[in-house]
Amino acid sequence: MNERKAREFVRREREILDCTLELLAGEHWEALSVDKIARHTGIGKGTVYKHFSCKDDIYACLLHADCEQMHNAFIGFAEDSSLSGLEQMREMLLYAFEFHRDNVAHQHMHVHCKQKSFRERISPEYLQKLDLIDSQLTDAFGLAVCNGIKEGDVNPGMSQEMLVSGMSATFEGAMLTLQEGGSCKHQLLETYAQKTEYINQVVEYMLAAITGRPTRQVEQG
Repeated sequence: MNERKAREFVRREREILDCTLELLAGEHWEALSVDKIARHTGIGKGTVYKHFSCKDDIYACLLHADCEQMHNAFIGFAEDSSLSGLEQMREMLLYAFEFHRDNVAHQHMHVHCKQKSFRERISPEYLQKLDLIDSQLTDAFGLAVCNGIKEGDVNPGMSQEMLVSGMSATFEGAMLTLQEGGSCKHQLLETYAQKTEYINQVVEYMLAAITGRPTRQVEQG
C-alpha cells in the first residue's frame, strides 16, 4: 500500500468510526448494523469489512480509544503531587463517571462490551487491546491507592483484592443505573443535575468504603 492509499485507508476508517458514534448517540447499539453504518458513512458494506471484521470490532476500537484518553487523565491525576492519594482517587472516579455521563455513545459501548457474548465475538486483536487498557486503568488507579496507603487514608483492614472487586462492582452497577435513568422506586436520573448529584453520592460512598470513614458531606439537590 503506497503512502496515498495508506492515508486514504486511515481517513476512511476514521469516517466509519465517527459515523458509528453519530448513530450510537441516538440509537441503542442493538439497533445498529454494518449495513446501517455503511449507509450513514456513504460507503458499501464491503468497504466497512476491509477495516473491521464485524460491528463489535468497531465498538471495541471506539471503546479502546476512549479508555486510552481516560488512562492518560488517570496518570495525570496520579502524578499530581498537589493532590493527596484520596483526592487523586476522587478525581479519577469523578472523571470516569462524568465521561460516561457526557458521552452517551461511550456509555452504550461500555455496558455492551462488558457482556461475555461481546467478548466472544470480537477479534483476538481487539480483545487483547481491551484487556490491556483495562489493566492499565486499574494500575493507574492503584497508584492513587498506594499514595492513600502511604498517607494513612486507606482502610488497612481491606485487602487489595477486596478493594478492586468492590470498586468494580459499585462502578458497573452505578453505570447501569445512569444508563437506565435511575429507578422509579428510588431515584430518577433524568436531568443533568440529577445525574451529577448521583455521581457525587456514589463517588463519596466508594471513597468512604476505601477509607473506612465518611470523606465529605455531599450536598443534597
